[in-house]
Amino acid sequence: MLHKKSLFCALLIMLSSAATLYAAENSCITLKTTAPNNKVLKIYYRVPSGYDQKSRQLYRVLVIFGGRNCSGQGEAAGAFGFAKWADENGIFLVGPGFKDDNYWEPEKWSGNALFFALKQIKEKYNICDKKIMYYGYSGGSQCSNLFPAWKPEACTAWVSHACGVFHAPSKKMINSPGLITCGDADIGRYIISRHFVSEYRKLGLNVLWKSYPNLPHEVPKESSDLARAFLTYYHEQSLGDLQTGLNTVVSRNRKLLYVGDDQEGKFWPADSRAVKNIEPEDRVEFYTRELAMAWGKEAMSK
Repeated sequence: MLHKKSLFCALLIMLSSAATLYAAENSCITLKTTAPNNKVLKIYYRVPSGYDQKSRQLYRVLVIFGGRNCSGQGEAAGAFGFAKWADENGIFLVGPGFKDDNYWEPEKWSGNALFFALKQIKEKYNICDKKIMYYGYSGGSQCSNLFPAWKPEACTAWVSHACGVFHAPSKKMINSPGLITCGDADIGRYIISRHFVSEYRKLGLNVLWKSYPNLPHEVPKESSDLARAFLTYYHEQSLGDLQTGLNTVVSRNRKLLYVGDDQEGKFWPADSRAVKNIEPEDRVEFYTRELAMAWGKEAMSK
């Protein structure tokens, strides 16, 4: 009889512990702002499945900006294939529902609104609101690079796809790595993006570039796959951000595995003779095979 009671108690403890793990869920924060077209602002967010309120590690946030004036609801629900990725990596998705009022300029009002919303989410969930990741498409891609430039110390990594407006290249972004992608048939944005990458790299700043042939103003699967691989790498490299009470990056030993050539879209083992012929402005370095494969094609070693 005693044995049965012990088993029953153990089962209750297990069920109680399991109850702290969440299924994925979507919710919304409503704010009031002084911006004329955003007096009542909704910012949506998604809690990843398996969320554990008792975790000693904070949860990462990825802010997703969709096309201009999007509601943010679809983005927070996992647009561009981010839902499964967020669950696998334990990451909260946040989708702001900004509308007009130059919302892509965070210093005016939208930046403070976003961080106030994150503060409110943090009151309920164990998130890190000090080091954010950003992804943006089209009008949203302006936000996903301008917001990090506004507060580079609060950015882990950022991605802009099909962007036509960038921040002025500055060495203050030295610790905020970026990824820029664009279709070459999206001519105006392609030219602007390529020029920005060139100017950025002249300052020794960390930016990964990838273009897609004959692609107009849309998001191909390859671009989303690359964005997730890129964000995964920097999320894992910066797990120190998520230690409770700390906001410092864990120092990790990284070994250079591959070097790519922007012009060819190919990469070689870092010790290949071919690497010596890559122009500095076209040189791309990879520390994981996953990111290299998502970016381009593996070339034969020479």
